[in-house]
Amino acid sequence: MTDFAIPQIVDDVRDLRVRDHIVTIGTFDGVHRGHAHLIERVVTRARELDLPALIVTFEPVPAQVLRPQLFPGRLCSAASKLDQLAQSGVDAVAVLPFTPGFSQLGPEAFMAQLVRYARPREVWVGEAFALGRNRTGNVDRLREIGRELRYRLVAVPRLTEDDAVISSSAIRQQIAAGHPDEAAGALGRWFRLEGEVIHGAHVGRTIGFPTANVVPPAEIVALPDGIYATFAGLPHRSGRLPAVTYIGTRPALNSGERLIETHILDFDEDIYGRWITVDFVSHLRGDANFPGVDALVAQLRADEVATRAVLGGVSDRQAPALASASLSAN
Repeated sequence: MTDFAIPQIVDDVRDLRVRDHIVTIGTFDGVHRGHAHLIERVVTRARELDLPALIVTFEPVPAQVLRPQLFPGRLCSAASKLDQLAQSGVDAVAVLPFTPGFSQLGPEAFMAQLVRYARPREVWVGEAFALGRNRTGNVDRLREIGRELRYRLVAVPRLTEDDAVISSSAIRQQIAAGHPDEAAGALGRWFRLEGEVIHGAHVGRTIGFPTANVVPPAEIVALPDGIYATFAGLPHRSGRLPAVTYIGTRPALNSGERLIETHILDFDEDIYGRWITVDFVSHLRGDANFPGVDALVAQLRADEVATRAVLGGVSDRQAPALASASLSAN
């Protein structure tokens, strides 16, 4: 067995402990069920050969660097991704800085450096994987390079569900379309937004619906404006807290600032300055304007009833089941 109790985390392959590895390479944005499937096979193979399992990944996500205007956003932060990868059962994670200069490196040079410092016995990738300048390092080319550098290339078929491929791009599309429930099935957990609770206009408290406000993380793919049934998480509270969450610019209040506003049900604590996580279960309705405060309050009460109905239908077994399909409960 390997002797790594805690995964080694490095940002340069030259810092790895010099020994043979079973390696997988990928961006792993979201660490979804397809990624989990690949990583689990790598870990199993590493245990069979009594070798350490190594993940090689890149930060930022390459599309953020190469096509920033077209990139819709990440599925999770870099810190969240690393946390999930570190809990996946592997022995080491190399998080390589992805820069415009790095993107020009050819697959031959990249793999030669990886072989020199990580000594991969086998390299496992998804069947559609490619790396290097202009993505010339596809599976066929990496296999050819492997014959020269003496590693075995294993291409794993992409995981599918209902004849649809589970991929980061497909999940981003589901989230951008306002379908967090569909995204959760592919992610293996609910889509999460998080941040520090900030002061807002304090209007919610005056109308009986106090909210924990968070500025939407700029780098994360955006959900459409509207009302969502969610679960909130706080570091000082165990378990998940039922909540109704609004995303938008609050046209009824003429605010103009886009915020994530979460009203935690049956909860009344001062949590300004605390970190909050919000897991999105279902989209209830789109954003709307109202003729007055009374109409707004009536709708918020209806939203709360709808949220309780949705979250009440989520059994205690469902959330762990979603989480178990991924690499961590996140």
